[in-house]
Amino acid sequence: MKKLFILIIISFTAFLIPDEASAQNRRLERADQAFEMRQYNEALELYRRAYNRVRRNDRREGIRILFQQGMCYKYLNESRRAETFFRRAVRGNYPDPIAIYYFAEALMQNEKYELAKEQFQLYAEKVPDDWRGPHGVASVEKALHLMENPGLYEVNLERSFNSRMNDFGPTFADHRSSIVIFTSSRDGAVGSKTDPWTGQNFTSLFVSFLDRRGDWSTPALLDEGPINTVFNEGAPSVNASGTELYFTRCQAVPDIDMGCRIFKSRRDGANWGEPREVVLVSDSSVSIGQPAISHDDMRLYFVSNMPGGVGGKDIWVAERESPGGDFKNPRNLGEPINTPGDEMFPYVREDGTLYFASNGHPGLGGLDIFFSQPQGNSWTEPENMGTPVNSPGDDFGITFRRGEDSGYFSSARSERGARGDAIFSFYLAPVEFTLQGTIRDDSTKRVIPGAQIQLIGSDGSFAQAESTDQGEFYFDKTRILQNTSYEILVSKERYFNARGQETTMGIVRSRDFVYDFYLEPIPYTPIELPEILYEFARWELLPQYKDSLNGLINTLKDNPDIVIELASHTDSRGTHELNDTLSQRRAQTVVDYLVEKGIAPQRMVAVGYGKRVPRTIENTIVRDGFTFTAGTVLTEEYINRLPSEQHRDVAHQLNRRTEFRVLDEDYTPGERDPGNVPIRRGD
Repeated sequence: MKKLFILIIISFTAFLIPDEASAQNRRLERADQAFEMRQYNEALELYRRAYNRVRRNDRREGIRILFQQGMCYKYLNESRRAETFFRRAVRGNYPDPIAIYYFAEALMQNEKYELAKEQFQLYAEKVPDDWRGPHGVASVEKALHLMENPGLYEVNLERSFNSRMNDFGPTFADHRSSIVIFTSSRDGAVGSKTDPWTGQNFTSLFVSFLDRRGDWSTPALLDEGPINTVFNEGAPSVNASGTELYFTRCQAVPDIDMGCRIFKSRRDGANWGEPREVVLVSDSSVSIGQPAISHDDMRLYFVSNMPGGVGGKDIWVAERESPGGDFKNPRNLGEPINTPGDEMFPYVREDGTLYFASNGHPGLGGLDIFFSQPQGNSWTEPENMGTPVNSPGDDFGITFRRGEDSGYFSSARSERGARGDAIFSFYLAPVEFTLQGTIRDDSTKRVIPGAQIQLIGSDGSFAQAESTDQGEFYFDKTRILQNTSYEILVSKERYFNARGQETTMGIVRSRDFVYDFYLEPIPYTPIELPEILYEFARWELLPQYKDSLNGLINTLKDNPDIVIELASHTDSRGTHELNDTLSQRRAQTVVDYLVEKGIAPQRMVAVGYGKRVPRTIENTIVRDGFTFTAGTVLTEEYINRLPSEQHRDVAHQLNRRTEFRVLDEDYTPGERDPGNVPIRRGD
């Protein structure tokens, strides 16, 4: 009996296996067929159901299903899940190296740039003749550069337009930029069926109006016919006068690839008239869509995979002889616009600049937005708009307000609360500058209220401020302008003036400049100048010591209202008469040199004190290994008591000095006779 039971089970199982295998094969066939028809959401579900049973019996087929699931997620713009399935396919040794490339693409879209670069390099090694490997490596390097050097635009999720479904492809529909038409699969789209590609509603065109308060109205269907149908409508473009609407319609017939076509509708009062197809090709298998009408209505740019292109999807243009006529003779824009990759969603500004999305030019991942300007019969090399307009996700479908650097674009980035494709606003942030700082006493570090701050611009502008009780000053954006250099002058009674410089030349981002000043109090005691040495018994100022006076020259130029005494001292050796004469001549040589440098002679008094004023050490000095403590007076008696000749020579050296002190803070040019400059000797 037991044996008979086992035989029955074996027979029954053998009877079932062919049916189960047959059903599994039919499910895979339906999944593959749905994938080929670009019904990715439906194909994904069929692959899911097939995988668990297939992988146990046919590992190779299981790996293929993993790859196909990754492809579905790729086309559904779900890069994180695509990464997971491509990784599993690669680890399972999927036989086609293209899995490595798609894995690298997904890594890049998920901002895993270094890992992506490794996979792109691996793919390039395995398929050296494929342009996509080196292109991927170049894209990673470009992406890292763009991330480190963001552009000047500000970008925000435009919540007025977006829903939980896909919203994309905005265009302004009037010359005031107060009407926006865009594509959406949100609730309320025409039709009750689900798009097997996305798993969402078929897309319809929606419209929003800007009210007097600057708020956008709740988006509503553009109409319920004749524009919107149960099929996919999207990618609108409106001419400059707002009288013609061009859009894409993709009919969906089960198991038949109908392709997409461009339609045009004319405004009929407040409504749009019956659309008619813009006939550009006769081959029904060719897809044509994403129209962009030029500002003069004479050229229609569009996207197609028709023969004669450079890559997958290319941008083409057709022209007409007169407004209202038919567009004829489509031609491919060629290089440098089109690449072996995909170029899509063209848009033309009023100055002729072409904006488009591409995954064939190096970028941050997925589609990036580029722009190019007409150059004779060709175009300039496309430039990436950079971050934050572009992101690792798909970025596409840009539109500008007329005459402004602002507008809207579409993005599949996974940030800022966006879901799927969403519409973002952008604007070129104004470059603004401010200047602020604090004025402090250089000795005490306390703030100085009531200081005068003058701002002199290279453009001839002038502004003035006064430091607050907290010692602070501030110049706002109306005072600090672009491409201007500024001289900052700070003055306060009983302090030396201070000077600073700032510039906005070449700075393209807003910045708040901070410049703090520390004012030196004008002392009542002499200030020693940097060491100036003379030949024995001579008074000529040697060339190597002239630079030591640069600080004093700057002080006198920054403080044009002060008069100073320049004093020279000798050591205690020699007679008074000899030292008085020598020191006077030395002081005068300094005055003469400063006159050569542009300092008015009336502002200086040369005085030779000889050996009459021994030096008082204000701060402890260590010179040649000998210490002289603060408060020491280097009199002849003190020096003679020092224990060694070398020690005494250093003390004499410290006594030989040149000093200046402020005599007057109210100098007015011309108030002293240049021919009667006082020359005094020490008493």
